[in-house]
Amino acid sequence: MLGGQHQAFGHLVERYQGMVYRVCIKITGEAESAKDMAQEVFIKAYKALPSFRGQSSFSTWLYRIAYRTCLDWKRANDREWRHRSTADYTENDWVTSQTPEHVLLRKEASEELGENLNHLTEPYRSVVQMYYFQRHSYQEIAEQKGISVKTVESQLYRARQMMRKNGEEWR
Repeated sequence: MLGGQHQAFGHLVERYQGMVYRVCIKITGEAESAKDMAQEVFIKAYKALPSFRGQSSFSTWLYRIAYRTCLDWKRANDREWRHRSTADYTENDWVTSQTPEHVLLRKEASEELGENLNHLTEPYRSVVQMYYFQRHSYQEIAEQKGISVKTVESQLYRARQMMRKNGEEWR
C-alpha cells in the first residue's frame, strides 16, 4: 500500500468514507462543504501514507487527519466571516451563499460564543482567545504565557467544559 497501490487505497476510501464524512459534517455543518472536506481528507491521507507508522490504527490516523482538516477549514471560514464587513459583500454573495436563516444562525452562534467567553475567568479566557481566535499553537501559547504545554491543554479542556456547562445553564 505504501508503495502507491491506488486500488488498495480505493478500498480504504470505500471503507472509511462514511466515517470521514460524519466527522466533516459534524464540524462544517454543511453537506457540500463536508463532501469537499472529505475529498480533501483523502487527498491528504494519500499524500501522507508514507508517514503512517502504524502506532495507532489506520482509522484513528485517518480520523485525526479529518478532524484537523475540517477544524482548519472551520477556523479559516469563521475568521473570514468575522473580518468581512457588510460592505464587503456583493449582492451576489448575499443571494447565493447567505440565506436569512444562515445569517441569523451565525449571528446567534457568535453572540453565544461571546457571552460564553465573557463568563470565563482568567486564565481560561485568554487561552481560548489565543487558541481559537488568534490561532496560536499550544506551544506558542505556552511560551507567551510562561506555562507548560500540558497546562495549556488542561486550561483549554477546562474552558470547554465551563463553556458547555454555562451554555446549558443559560438556555
